[in-house]
Amino acid sequence: MVEGSTFHEKDVPEESHLLEDFEDELKTVEVESSNPSPTFHINLSGFQQPQWSDFLSLFKHFLFFLLPTFVQLRLRPELAKPERLHPSGYLDGMRGLAALFVFFYHFSYSSHDVLTAYGGTGKPDEHREFLKLPFIRFIYTGPAMVSIFYVVSGYALSYKPVKLMRNKSWKDLLHTLSSATFRRAIRLYLPCFVSTLMIILLVRLGAYDATRGIAYDERRLNQVREFHLPRYKSLWHQMTDWAKMMWIFVHPWSFGTKDTDIDIDKHLWTIPMEFRSSLVLYLTQLGLARLKPVVRIISLVALIIWCHEKDRWEMILFYSGFLLAELDFRRQALAAAKSVLPAINFTLPKSPQRLQLWTALYIFVFLVGIYLGGQPQIHVENAPGWATLYSWIPAYVEHKQRYWVGWAAILLVWATFNSVLLQRLFTSGPVQYLGKISFSLYLMHGPVTHTIGYASMDFFWRTIGEDTYMTKEVGFVLAAAINISSTIWVADIFMRLVDTPTVQFAKWVEEKCIVPLE
Repeated sequence: MVEGSTFHEKDVPEESHLLEDFEDELKTVEVESSNPSPTFHINLSGFQQPQWSDFLSLFKHFLFFLLPTFVQLRLRPELAKPERLHPSGYLDGMRGLAALFVFFYHFSYSSHDVLTAYGGTGKPDEHREFLKLPFIRFIYTGPAMVSIFYVVSGYALSYKPVKLMRNKSWKDLLHTLSSATFRRAIRLYLPCFVSTLMIILLVRLGAYDATRGIAYDERRLNQVREFHLPRYKSLWHQMTDWAKMMWIFVHPWSFGTKDTDIDIDKHLWTIPMEFRSSLVLYLTQLGLARLKPVVRIISLVALIIWCHEKDRWEMILFYSGFLLAELDFRRQALAAAKSVLPAINFTLPKSPQRLQLWTALYIFVFLVGIYLGGQPQIHVENAPGWATLYSWIPAYVEHKQRYWVGWAAILLVWATFNSVLLQRLFTSGPVQYLGKISFSLYLMHGPVTHTIGYASMDFFWRTIGEDTYMTKEVGFVLAAAINISSTIWVADIFMRLVDTPTVQFAKWVEEKCIVPLE
């Protein structure tokens, strides 16, 4: 690209990972190919010995950089850039909350039984806690959050391709799919390489050793105990082990649920599945591109049914996101037509009563999604409110704990994109902020929990005590407050230091490698 030229990134689908922002359609990105790093240019002829004030200024800038973004903007409001919320920006907020809730799940499931159904054993004095009630348990049901990630990602990766298909912009569609496929691996894997290297650094510095006692304490963490990475005798051994795990991690030819699972961070198993599913989605978009919209929609429904019969739960979610994008553009086209037709007396606008009925329907579907999204994983067969639903799961489904939460995610996204009222739940400033840091939050919550989180639990339980239910829970809540705050803080820094530059780096690599379209 010529120096100083500009290009418009509109509806870029590949920038929407399970945890990223939609691109602003009006955003213009300046590319300076001749001088990519002007900040570090040094004029040796005018070089002077650094003064103490220079070091002090640099230190102040460093401290300011460490502050979370929302604190920086409080201190210096002039840094705030006006951003127009994307029409589908509510999905950013939805996946931001999903990232936070999956964090709740992973932090709590070590010391609390969050998997068993309410009343699942049938005994009146067992598993009757308030937090295990339907609807309530949704906020810490991890599998439901992963399903939401995948539906949202399927929608986001299909948004621009569907728009180009409907506009019959075949050249632009080819460019979009080619660009998305080329950049996808960099976009998803590079931040994971950095986050796992950070874990190696923490291990070598002794941070994991400091919490190793509680990490393997079967009395305190008496539920799900995650693998706590050991410190090997040599750095070489540690790094070669990391390299072997990364080789397994990026292996694209296995479609098992956790065939690319790695011990460094057990939570990252979703990323390779996201990558493989994205490639299948791009191939499907290419194959269905020139079909009539109605035929494409029917084909997608058929593919979803086929994936259901083949027990490919992740592709059901991605294809559902594709289908929702199609339905969204169809709805927009109908709305545009109806805005013209009343002027020539062909139709009448909806009555307020009819709009209220539709809103009530969407809220009902949303609540059904919340209920199904709280699917328990243990003792479900006899649990009140779940026994019948569990019996309806087909026998060939291997991962039964992901069945109803998958349909829940589809219902939640469908209801939300149809209801402005529901969209407001996900467009507030704090929720949008969670959406912005969601990918980083997902990558950082594991190492922060294994260090600060475990250390906080150990400290408060030793200080307050853990002999009674009350003291144990108070200690856990205090540790959770510190862990959540720390994780959001670290995720904010990781977003600015790694996540956002990765997007720019992927674009730069593509610019250097591609042949321009004629």
